[in-house]
This record gives sequence, structure tokens and C-alpha cells, in this order.
Amino acid sequence: MIPHVPFDPWPDVRWDALAIVGGLVFEIPDGWTAHESEAGVRLDREDDGSSVDVRSLSGDPSAETADRIEERPDALVLEASADRILFALPAPDDVRLLDLRIAHDVQVRISLECSAHDWPAIAAVVDGLLLSRWHTPAHRSITGNAGLSTVTGPGPSLPWHTPRGVLDHLVLFRDRGMVPGAACRSAVGVAARELGFVGRFGGLTAKGAELVGPVVDHDALLVVESSDPASDAEPLRWVCWMQGQQCVVRAEQRDGSEALGVVRPGALVAHLLRWLNIDPAASVGAGEPVTVTTAQYEDRSGPCPSDVEWFRQAWAAPRWRMINGWSHQAGKGVHGLLVPGVGTLTWDRDEDTITLRPERLVTLVRSAVEGVNAFVAVSDGVQLRR
Repeated sequence: MIPHVPFDPWPDVRWDALAIVGGLVFEIPDGWTAHESEAGVRLDREDDGSSVDVRSLSGDPSAETADRIEERPDALVLEASADRILFALPAPDDVRLLDLRIAHDVQVRISLECSAHDWPAIAAVVDGLLLSRWHTPAHRSITGNAGLSTVTGPGPSLPWHTPRGVLDHLVLFRDRGMVPGAACRSAVGVAARELGFVGRFGGLTAKGAELVGPVVDHDALLVVESSDPASDAEPLRWVCWMQGQQCVVRAEQRDGSEALGVVRPGALVAHLLRWLNIDPAASVGAGEPVTVTTAQYEDRSGPCPSDVEWFRQAWAAPRWRMINGWSHQAGKGVHGLLVPGVGTLTWDRDEDTITLRPERLVTLVRSAVEGVNAFVAVSDGVQLRR
């Protein structure tokens, strides 16, 4: 009788569509080729040279990752758990994502490094490797890697921090050579002058015009809001106006200030991910769904309506962050719900109830990356039409 799982070392002519590394057996994805490496298999995508490394688990992946992150203060750790490490390395024209999966049950590590543009598709290929007819990952709560998450630096930063309203001030007076004295002496007027956006009499400098241009004549607009469903406070907004290869970003901060900057489209996703301020080690990742009434969801002042452990922890959190973003030009947005200590929640809304369930942090990261990728693609189309 022929066993269902091939036990002979790969490659084997009888199993030319399969690879075996450690205790993991997986099919070679369509459009990829496999090459033997020193400790396993390297998969190369035939159309662009992207690769996925599958090797036997050895050493301490967390320590190796920490060493690399410490070299880059602008790196962003997006998920840090016992079985997945995801972080971003920003550059002026690109953001590279490094995605490391650790399958302890079969003693295998799978790693990929690619542009944020390609990451959603390649990460889905890795999902397929780990979820095969021979291997089904256990669906269980995630153990956070707090030690790894603490080594991350501040991440990418926008160059100017201003009182709220400076950009609005520049847009309002953009065609004025002289600005009324009261406006010049206001807090935003003084800040605009100190930062070099306007001259002595309040008119725009070249630096200020660079900020204002894409705002008043943009090809696409992306607005992302962060708000608590149980609070009437104004949402914080992250806004990007894109004109060709120039993007003006305004990121509102919780202290009432704003960060402003002009960045290249390829770097946008890193700035959005930093603004989302994800706690990479706080992710429950799995658990039974909980249904609450819409009134309870929008209030949370009463006793917790459920005995489910993860939800009791979520209910006690001081604030939740509903992330909603949309670009009409791209036809795609960014959506998620972040709860301190729990991570990301997804929800299904019925007529009078809402069902919540914990998901991995990567769910929100994927939404942000896909939303920004679609947004940036609008500019590519505009350039072609011009």
C-alpha cells in the first residue's frame, strides 16, 4: 500500500509538484519554481524574481529579527507573536515588508521579503503553503512576543509638526500676497511663518506652495479616520492628497497637533501604518464571536454583557479605535477595529446587534496595504492618460 504522504527526501520524480521541508509537505504553487537550498527549499516566482524561503527551524528567529530591526530606527514592527513576525522597512520610494512564519509543530520557518505592493499576493501564497492537505495550522489564541516589539524605533516621520489648522491657513490665503494682520498673528499664522511656509507679509513661499499645490489640484484623495464608537469626540484624520508623484500627508495627533509632509507614493503605506500605531504584541487572534446590541456597542458604560474572556478584556479597555478610510478615485478603503490589549476585531452588523470576533493584527495591516496600493495605482493611471 502506497502511503498518502511521501516520506522520501525531495526532490523525487514521483512527486515533482511537491516539496518536503522538515515535517511540512506542500505543493509548489502555480507560477513558482522550487530550488534546493542548504537548509530547505527556495521558491521563486517566475514573472518577477520574488522568492520565498522555506527551511528547517533552527536558532532563534526572534533574536535574528531583533538584530535587524535595531539597525533601523525607522522600522515598523506590525505583528510580533510566537508564530509570526511582520515588520516594514521604509524607503523614500518603496516600503519593504519582511514576513516570517514559524511553524513549531513541523519545525519549519518560512520567510519572504518584498515590496508592500507585492506583499498581499505573496503572503497569500505562504498561507497556502501552511494550509495544505497534509497540514492544518491550529486555530488558537496567539502568544505575543513583547520582547521583540520593544526593540522597534519610532518609525518613519513627517518633517513638520504644527498646530492644527496650519495647512487650512495656507490653502485659504494661497492667492494673497499680503494677509490680514490678525491672520498673520494667529497661532497658525505664526507657525506657518516660523516653518517657512509663508513670508513676512503672509504670502506663500516656494516651500508653502509645494504643500498647497496637491491639496488644491489633486488626482486622488484618501481620508482615514480613527474614532471610538462609544465617544462623541471628533475623529482623528490621516489625509493624503496625491498629485502625480507628490503626496501631501496631514496626520492629526491625539495632543491636538498635526504632522505634515510631502512624500513619494511608494512611502505612503509606512506613514499610514505608523499613524495607526498598532501594538504588535497585542493580538488574541482567535476566539468565539460575541454578539452585543448596538446600544451596548455605542456605550460600553454598563457591565460587560459577556463572560467570554477576550471580550471582557476588550470591554475594560479605556477606548476602542474604529478605523475607516476611503478613496473615491481608488474605489477602495481601509477598515478595522483596534482594541488595546486584544488587537484587531472584525464585526458583522445586523438590524439591532453587532457580532465581534478577534482576528490577527495582520488583518488590519493587509487592509491598509491593499487600500494604499489601490490609491497609489490611481496616479499611475493619471500619468498614462496625460
